[in-house]
Amino acid sequence: MDDQQIPLDVIGVRVELPAEQPVLVLRGAAEGTQAQHVAIMVGAAEANAVAAALEGKTPPRPLTHDLLVEALTSLGGGVETIEIGLLDSQTYFGTITLAGGHTLDARASDAIAVAVRVQCPVTMDADTLAAVAVTPRFRTVSADGEETTAADPADRAPQSKGPISEAEIAEFQKFLGSAGPDDFRS
Repeated sequence: MDDQQIPLDVIGVRVELPAEQPVLVLRGAAEGTQAQHVAIMVGAAEANAVAAALEGKTPPRPLTHDLLVEALTSLGGGVETIEIGLLDSQTYFGTITLAGGHTLDARASDAIAVAVRVQCPVTMDADTLAAVAVTPRFRTVSADGEETTAADPADRAPQSKGPISEAEIAEFQKFLGSAGPDDFRS
């Protein structure tokens, strides 16, 4: 079993149609491979917690994840890393590693909500990523009507670790809009 941890970017929160199920979207790429996406279905509250943090919104009073971050920072020295793993074929879990080396078991959505608040690395084991990730392909139509499929726009510049562009978000939203639950199973 490969023990290599692959960094994941938290792309954002999307809604899977027609069920209107919130989905956390993460993107990772092993060295020399195409970007792979992981979709984690979550509840509305968890999706809102992640989305608010990604947008840099600070509530007037601390919410649960804000309180957790404050407690971990004050009492435990802070959060070092978050690892996302697979509990069974459809259930993800998170491991929060603190500065002192202690680990906390968490739901994946809660761990990711903490990670976006403290801006720490989020990783997944390479074997797990290979088992659960999808590499979306997008249908494009040229001006003369010729259809082609292309890899995820993020794959065109794998060396870039910057924020995802609005065009990449739009393309991935198109993918999610046409994808069904089976597209997210290995």
